[in-house]
Amino acid sequence: MSNRHVGVRIARRLQTAEHAVDKALIETSALIQAMIEARKEAGYAADVGQTALLHMVRGLTRLAEARSAVVEGHEGLAVVAARQGLGARFDGPLEEKTRPVPLTPVEIAA
Repeated sequence: MSNRHVGVRIARRLQTAEHAVDKALIETSALIQAMIEARKEAGYAADVGQTALLHMVRGLTRLAEARSAVVEGHEGLAVVAARQGLGARFDGPLEEKTRPVPLTPVEIAA
């Protein structure tokens, strides 16, 4: 198998992994929101379900840390690809990378 084919395979798996972590973050956030809303709608005291809520928030934090690790891994794979002369992009489904927009002086002051 050529380096190019290996690169494409890894790139697709990487994109799948990134989307899976994002989906887990979204679903866990929605669960946390639903838990809080349900407690309020039922008229329960703030301490009802608090331990479970705390565990979910910890899980969300760990998912965010996992996302950071995947992003760091992505950056590392980009270095490997460049060293192998494969370039930064491969065939297949691509996502446009957003570039940070410089903040205006008013936004910085806010």
